[in-house]
Amino acid sequence: GNGGSHEKCRRRWDLCDSPILRYKNFVAWDRAIMHLEKAFGFVCAPHQWISRMDSADKMIVCERGDLVMVFNFHPTNSYTDYKVGTLMKGPYKIVLSSDEEVFGGWKNVTKESDVSFSGDKGGHDRRPNSMLVYAPSRTVVVYAPAEECDKDADLKSWGIPGLAVKGLGPYYAR
Repeated sequence: GNGGSHEKCRRRWDLCDSPILRYKNFVAWDRAIMHLEKAFGFVCAPHQWISRMDSADKMIVCERGDLVMVFNFHPTNSYTDYKVGTLMKGPYKIVLSSDEEVFGGWKNVTKESDVSFSGDKGGHDRRPNSMLVYAPSRTVVVYAPAEECDKDADLKSWGIPGLAVKGLGPYYAR
């Protein structure tokens, strides 16, 4: 091994500054998810529901507060018109996508697409409403009520690119 050395057993915070490594993408994602929590308070939301866990498709769909999160863990399969059960009728918009370029994604699903997803496709997965979404492989896409989203939100100046919220919530202080 390494002769009992602790040289490699430490956190290297400088790695995210390297332009050739992808740690900067993870740091950007971490920052965006923290600010998504500040805007929506989804971590401690009383409404938490897992509507789908499909091991064949490698998909998980869950609701936390007003947000609908669609996880596709499949390494190769992307799904078009994937039916997702929702509590509210919508419309929904993309508020955060791991497929954004800033997070190291391929930009197949981004907040800039400004597409509304209607939740009026009938019930699905024990939910009263549903919508059809595109789920690229190895991504998570977070949908929020359309009135809470703003694809043109200028959060880059705040150091939070890739997030499409109207406000950062009551807990954020500049």
